[in-house]
Amino acid sequence: MSSRQRGAMTILTVFIMLMTVGALAVLGLGQVVWEREEVQRIADLAAKAAASDIGNAPQGFTAAVDYARRNGLDDTTDSISINCNVRGTDTLLPANACDRSVLVRVVRNVPAAFLGTEPVVAVAEATVTPVISGLVGTNLLSLGVNCSSGPSLLCAIGTELRLNLLGFQGLLASDAQVDLLQLGVELGVFSAGDQLDMARLLNTEVSAGQLLEAALNVAGPGAPVVAIPGNGPIDTVDFLLSEILSADTSGDSEFAGASLRLGNLAFASSLAAASGMTAGSLQLSLGNTLRVSVLNPPQLFVATKLNSDGAVIATARTEQVQVETKIAGLLDLTVRTGGGEVDIKDIDCRLPQSQSAVVVDLASTPIFTTLKLPSLPLLGPLGTVTANLASGTANDVSMVGYPDPTVTTSYSFEAGQGVGNLLTELRADVLGLNGLLTVLATNPTLNSALNALGGGLDEILEVLGLEANEVVVQVDNMDCFNTAVLTR
Repeated sequence: MSSRQRGAMTILTVFIMLMTVGALAVLGLGQVVWEREEVQRIADLAAKAAASDIGNAPQGFTAAVDYARRNGLDDTTDSISINCNVRGTDTLLPANACDRSVLVRVVRNVPAAFLGTEPVVAVAEATVTPVISGLVGTNLLSLGVNCSSGPSLLCAIGTELRLNLLGFQGLLASDAQVDLLQLGVELGVFSAGDQLDMARLLNTEVSAGQLLEAALNVAGPGAPVVAIPGNGPIDTVDFLLSEILSADTSGDSEFAGASLRLGNLAFASSLAAASGMTAGSLQLSLGNTLRVSVLNPPQLFVATKLNSDGAVIATARTEQVQVETKIAGLLDLTVRTGGGEVDIKDIDCRLPQSQSAVVVDLASTPIFTTLKLPSLPLLGPLGTVTANLASGTANDVSMVGYPDPTVTTSYSFEAGQGVGNLLTELRADVLGLNGLLTVLATNPTLNSALNALGGGLDEILEVLGLEANEVVVQVDNMDCFNTAVLTR
């Protein structure tokens, strides 16, 4: 072989070797790039899972680590660290100070051909903004609309609103969810593509008819078929949405994905319409005629976790009604009842989500009664007596067990006085009026009327579906995982 041929072969050999080295390098780098994408995917999934399970930070985010393993994390080549952090920074927080944000770091040692082992690092941050929604009220809604079984306040309201009672019953029972952003678009508050501005939504004035039409359109095929009549109180009584919906708009609340149960929205809006009716337009007959006025509708609530645990993130009230009736044709009895309030204080997200919880403070307002004796006009102002049933409060009550489709928790306060004591107080006050004890005690008609007080008050509470000192919290929706979003 000539020197020229040997030179050519040497050049060819070097060229082949260079091509081989280049190919191996490309393959190695390609492997690193692929592994980097895979490791980033694992880090992203682990971050979302950890943020969703942020309540388990002191236990080391074990559920999130297990989730990462089931999605490709290899203990032989990979290492993972999950820490609480100040959102958007590398500042780490101790596990007992975990708030809303987690930082995940995954390292994988990748063989890169003859280049050796290349560490591939992925960092991901996720923030949880859990949203909870529901209704605060009495147990009136749980009675439903069943007009065949006797007098019903809801039947009377449905009739006054000119709603078909069968359709009204289906509406109140509907579990369809109504997205608040889409509801605002349907009402003309927002345009397509806008973000949910809760303050603007709450400041919107609507009628129950407008609100229900919009809600039915947003709920879609899952909603019942209900005809809105287009006249009567359902269309003529206007109210601000803040009258039936409570949300904290003062802080850093984020309401992405917030929705309400259609049945609860219909319940609150129908009582809001009823609150604008003339006094006594709602009448029920129990032997005695009950004239019912809706003083305040119940409120739904939407809350999202804030940076400071224990802060009130939403406050909602129950409905309150007033009933006037005549007992035994002699005593005019007025009862105000149904009032109460709930502060939503914290949302505790855990995996599995059935172990998640909501922490609330509850308070009932007194049952207030007024008794007048118009049949004894000589008494003048002395013929009016009042009595209260004591209120109750409870703090830091943990409601566990979401996310069932609808979870209802009734909290009954052990008040200092029972209804029986309330009646005794009223009777004693009447019989103890100055200078008239002898006359009143021997008046058979008056005594008969006083003896009928107990049955009268019991009937009132029964037909209204109210229990003394009871507040009902109904949670429609709680979403932890789907509101954990990647922020890095």
